[in-house]
Amino acid sequence: MAWRDNLRQASFRGVKFNVDSSGLSIGRRIARHEYPQRDIPYPEDMGRRAREYKVEAFVLGDPAGDNDYMVPRDALIEAIEKAGPGQLVHPYYGTVAVTVFGEVTLSESTREGGMAKFTITFLEAGKQEEPKTSDDTEAKLADQVNACDASFAKDFSDKFSVDGLPDFAVDDALGQVDDLMALPDVDLGALDWIRADPTSVLTSLLPENLRNSLDAPLSLAQGVLGLIGGAQKWLSFFNFSEGLAESASAVTATTASRIAVVNNQTAFSDLVRGGATSNRIYELATTQPATTVEAQALRSEIVQRADDILFSDKVSQATSQAVVQLRTVALQHLASNTVALPSLVSVTQQQVRPAVVLAHDFYGDAWYAQGRADDLVSRNSVAHPGFVPAGQPLQFVSE
Repeated sequence: MAWRDNLRQASFRGVKFNVDSSGLSIGRRIARHEYPQRDIPYPEDMGRRAREYKVEAFVLGDPAGDNDYMVPRDALIEAIEKAGPGQLVHPYYGTVAVTVFGEVTLSESTREGGMAKFTITFLEAGKQEEPKTSDDTEAKLADQVNACDASFAKDFSDKFSVDGLPDFAVDDALGQVDDLMALPDVDLGALDWIRADPTSVLTSLLPENLRNSLDAPLSLAQGVLGLIGGAQKWLSFFNFSEGLAESASAVTATTASRIAVVNNQTAFSDLVRGGATSNRIYELATTQPATTVEAQALRSEIVQRADDILFSDKVSQATSQAVVQLRTVALQHLASNTVALPSLVSVTQQQVRPAVVLAHDFYGDAWYAQGRADDLVSRNSVAHPGFVPAGQPLQFVSE
């Protein structure tokens, strides 16, 4: 096929014209930087230049009809002078969105009667994109975690007190903190690094400071929350809180001192649960799920963790409001990370086959680059990738 067979009928906004010659300006936008006392310049690439289509066009009358060249000439003039971008069908470059750029020259002569010539420069229209604004939901989430922790600390300081209590009650409170610091998820190591930073909230938990910290419950609460926030896992904190709450509820308090011990245990349990909850919700909301099923599981746990606090009859109004806001912000941030997630498809194979074969059959040629065989093995807890069991549902990620 000859090159002429590939040429298209030129038109702009649907108005046809002929092309005598055409040029295209292309390239990159380069900012040239030349510095004093330096011989070597620095060319900064600012991106691709807008393409300019320079066209020498002409229109003719219909020699076999009654229409002269002025009819297509006026139609093309109207198309050129119309505001906004339009569709150009270029004989060499196909259909592009352009706008008329600069001055258009129109020439006519009696020597070349019946023809109007145009010199037109069309500029690539591109897209007009306004600056986009969006909330930094992760920053809002972190701020709300801090707000919740501050409310948990305030509740604790309002309920916890060892003032005037006998030694056994004070020892019980000290034991609670010691037990917390002995949890497997707490790894402070040598405490010298805490002593070296007198501004750290953890200084309230140092052995030499702990007795005095009991008399400053707000400082103690901040230290406990800082301890929880520095952990990598929070399951042991939830277990600790539940165990302490069950122990407190099982006690039959008959004296003022015993009642105070139970109240302190309950306050400490609520503080630990609150700190573990806020950190766990942050972790859930900032996890990037792989599928819609995983995203739903994250959402469900966020709601469940928040409801465990909200449905407690011991939570203050301020703490309740802070947790509701934390739940809202967490779900918003998770939603921003779960747009267009793939879903899961359940497939039951009838014979034992290797994971690589199953991945290739399901995903086609893209299985290797996307690590689908490994994902199939881990997602379905397959014992041996060479022998995927038959007769049981397998979860495949569906794009």
